[in-house]
Amino acid sequence: MNWGKGLALALIVFAGMMTWFVVMASRNPSPLVTEEYYEKELKFQERIDHTERANALSSPVRIAVTAQDLRLEFPEEFHGKVITGELTLLRPNDPRADQVITVNTTGIFERGNMELWPGRYNASLEWTVDGTRYFTEEKLVVP
Repeated sequence: MNWGKGLALALIVFAGMMTWFVVMASRNPSPLVTEEYYEKELKFQERIDHTERANALSSPVRIAVTAQDLRLEFPEEFHGKVITGELTLLRPNDPRADQVITVNTTGIFERGNMELWPGRYNASLEWTVDGTRYFTEEKLVVP
């Protein structure tokens, strides 16, 4: 075989591999973590302020999750006060498993019958006590 045939064979193999990579990449879409990412980025400084406020508390919000149950335990200084907010559970690799839970409690929030899929979730908790807003973010793994 001379160098011309070898070069042609190498180009054909290269084109075949590139076609295979494109086909495989198109079969595996990478979904956005959230559809409203641009609007959320505009409020980023507010989120930083709310996170710093939450980090300055006596203890962090404890989030415990299983496939069926969810438990949020707020710091002691807020027990007895009305706490409202929203917990967003985002599953990075499958947005069909995302959930948004409304929180309304006086210290400890529990919810059953969650039907969460096993795997990793990004938990974002935005909560308000006496007109002051806080933000807590955590990575959770559902067994």
